[in-house]
Amino acid sequence: MATNPAGADARQALLMIWTDIPADVEHDFNDWYNREHIRERVEVPGFIRARRFAALSGSPKYLALYEARNADVMRSEPYMRFKRTRDERTLRFTRLFRDTIKATCDVALRAGNGEGAFLVALPVAVDSARGAAFADWLRDDLFPRIAQAPNIAAATYAEHNGGTREAAAAHDVRSGDRHVDNVLLIEATSEHGVSTAIAALNGANLASHGAIPQIVSEPCVFRVLYSLHAK
Repeated sequence: MATNPAGADARQALLMIWTDIPADVEHDFNDWYNREHIRERVEVPGFIRARRFAALSGSPKYLALYEARNADVMRSEPYMRFKRTRDERTLRFTRLFRDTIKATCDVALRAGNGEGAFLVALPVAVDSARGAAFADWLRDDLFPRIAQAPNIAAATYAEHNGGTREAAAAHDVRSGDRHVDNVLLIEATSEHGVSTAIAALNGANLASHGAIPQIVSEPCVFRVLYSLHAK
């Protein structure tokens, strides 16, 4: 399966919010996120799908992954209105997020279109002098191989979009969130596929092509909790 280089379809936008939550509100937090918060964001014109995951390894525990048709959607007036007009319940939970990590990115490369039961995620920082070579390696080597591997559904590489992040920051309700530059995501359909993805994203392999893990030291593994596609 060939990879999609940056283009009209590949330059979708991606927002990743990865957080812990106090244990005493965890049940209500998950109910709110699944029943209300994800739906409100996906109903904004231009969003494609949203999914939530829980960590099997690594931390924070919960990951929300949103995809939009392009970065303009996340700077649009409907999206800004969504961020400005949060209700009391939303403000309560978002202010309780802990150790939050965010990625505000454009999808640069994608191989495969499937959704896996598991997600292997690794934020990465790329040497600026080797950025083009790193992308070439992903496009021409790693992604074609990983997409053909058994029990792998898809692989995505997304790059930081500073303009989108800056526009959203005006309506943040917390300080101290950490932001990553780029993120590698591999979706697997089984635990065997998870092992394949982790091996592909090992530190030595990445370092030899100009990238290192960012914030976390190794790939983190998640299982799907909830998925919602735009109508």
